[in-house]
Amino acid sequence: MDTLNIAKSHWNYGLYYYRIESLDSSYYHYYKAYKYFQTKKLENYAAGMLYNMAIIQYNLRDYTGSEISVFHCIPIFKKLNNSKYLYLCYNLLGTIYKQIQEYEKAVKYHKKALKYLKSKNSSDFLYLTSLNNLGLVYQKQANYKLAAYYFEKALNSKKLKHSYVNLYARLIDNLTYTRFLSGDTTDLYQNFLQALKIRDSIHFLSGIVISKLHLAEFYAKHSDTSKAIGFASEANKLALKANNNRDVLASLLLLAKLDKTNSNTYFSKYVTLNDHLYTNERKIRNKFTRIRFETDEYIEKSEKLSQQKILITIASIFTIFILSLLYYIKVQRSKNKELLLEKKQQNANEEIYSLMLKQQSVMEVGRLKERQRISEDLHDGILGEIFGTRMALGFLNSKTDIDSVKKRKEYIDKIQNIEKEIRVISHELKNDILSSQHDFIRLVENLLETQSKFGKFNFNIENNVNWDKVSNDLKINFYRIIQEAIQNINKYAKANNVNIKFDLNSNRIYFCIQDDGIGFVKTTKNRGIGLTNMNSRISKINGTFEIESTLNKGTTIKVCVTL
Repeated sequence: MDTLNIAKSHWNYGLYYYRIESLDSSYYHYYKAYKYFQTKKLENYAAGMLYNMAIIQYNLRDYTGSEISVFHCIPIFKKLNNSKYLYLCYNLLGTIYKQIQEYEKAVKYHKKALKYLKSKNSSDFLYLTSLNNLGLVYQKQANYKLAAYYFEKALNSKKLKHSYVNLYARLIDNLTYTRFLSGDTTDLYQNFLQALKIRDSIHFLSGIVISKLHLAEFYAKHSDTSKAIGFASEANKLALKANNNRDVLASLLLLAKLDKTNSNTYFSKYVTLNDHLYTNERKIRNKFTRIRFETDEYIEKSEKLSQQKILITIASIFTIFILSLLYYIKVQRSKNKELLLEKKQQNANEEIYSLMLKQQSVMEVGRLKERQRISEDLHDGILGEIFGTRMALGFLNSKTDIDSVKKRKEYIDKIQNIEKEIRVISHELKNDILSSQHDFIRLVENLLETQSKFGKFNFNIENNVNWDKVSNDLKINFYRIIQEAIQNINKYAKANNVNIKFDLNSNRIYFCIQDDGIGFVKTTKNRGIGLTNMNSRISKINGTFEIESTLNKGTTIKVCVTL
């Protein structure tokens, strides 16, 4: 295995991911490069990778992890007498301690970093940067005199303004802000604007944000709240654009202090972002630990198993193939069993529905026969007798006195009316076949008639569906859902009225079951076996299932199924 080239490849990958700001991937490759360089005993390169990892950890605010990585670098660079990296390590330590507010240590390591600079003339960029860093630490300590001293010392460099424009603007802004904090008002506004103009001219977004925040504080100090809020808002927008969370937090905190009207909103955003960053930082720290652990394990195993790699690969592929084949067979068998069970259940549902229809049919035939018998009795018996009586009265109408004729005519008219009425009833009984014709709705009505006696509720069914066009499988599932819902109403709802409505629209059946019972508050805990069964049935027929319930206002179950 060509360990050196693998190490260099990981180094290049680490550099690439760092440039595109994919820092966790960059850290992973630097750590892999570090381990391979260690294996080849190339300590200088290994320590360089550790320093790169420390920079990434610092950028992601893993200050403890960064500190540990730096302390691992320093003994190696001391052993190799590498002054440049020793300067970088101590400078990074100074910056880390400034961030965690250990200012004495920060000063100590920044001054120690200066000792490892071979060139300390006024044109050296690293030297000027260290002076700026020391000034910032003293500024944080509120030692404004020493802070101003180091900023002014750096600004005295003749080469600074032309060679290091960005650093020049930073030093002007830092010195001006230090004077502002100390209470010195000399040329503050002009110097803040000068730094802002330079940063704007070189399009240094992060620097522009800092300048606008300082100007916001300046105007706030001079009671010009409107301008202060304006600069702070601009800083916030630019920080968001630059994806600079540190400056976003600073701008939100400043806006919360300045804008009293929207203070709560800004502070809420600040807390939310800060918590989010803290959570992400904790995840990143855990991820770095995981990367180290997993990479160590991986490299160790790679070294031990490199000779067996081909054999293990072949065995692994074969094993995966066998396991996949077994898994596939198991899945297929499971699917076949499931399909068989579903078919059996569907057949059982069809059979149950057919039996229910047959039972209903038998009842209807019995009713029809009974009606025909009554019809025949009325027609052949009562009507015959009444007709005979009418005829007899007609024949007896021999008396010619006015009263007798009038009375007999009244009897005859009355008997004719009775005859007509009975004939109408006879025809209706004979021809009135139940409109539902043993259909689904009659089954539902029978169910509700039975259950309403136990639940003591009134019911109403509204039907706008031609059930002859609906499959038996759908009908039996609908029936079971209604059955389960009515049982739940009887058990829990204490309802006085139950309404069921069926509608057909665009090849879809909609039906809802509504009660005026006590209702319930929907939670995952109260989803009992009944509701689970209803939901399962609807899923099997590719429908949708929805429950709406309000305490003391009742419950509505809505179902929609495509034919």
